[in-house]
Amino acid sequence: MSRPALVPAGLWPPRMGAELSAGYCGEASAEVFLREVRAGRYPAPVVKCGRRQIWSREDLDRAIAPRGDAAMLADVAEDL
Repeated sequence: MSRPALVPAGLWPPRMGAELSAGYCGEASAEVFLREVRAGRYPAPVVKCGRRQIWSREDLDRAIAPRGDAAMLADVAEDL
């Protein structure tokens, strides 16, 4: 049975389970998200205790950021 991705009505929490992480990353379901985690596209969970898995929003931000963002931030830092 597929677990659909969740998108909260308010702010995204700093730590999220698979369903919320899937929604945050734009994946259709938790299963698709977990498959992408195993493939290395997304980071491993920061908490893995039995079946409980929790991802950090900051880690996911780094994984989904466009690749040019790091170079742009370095350029801005040099200007300051």
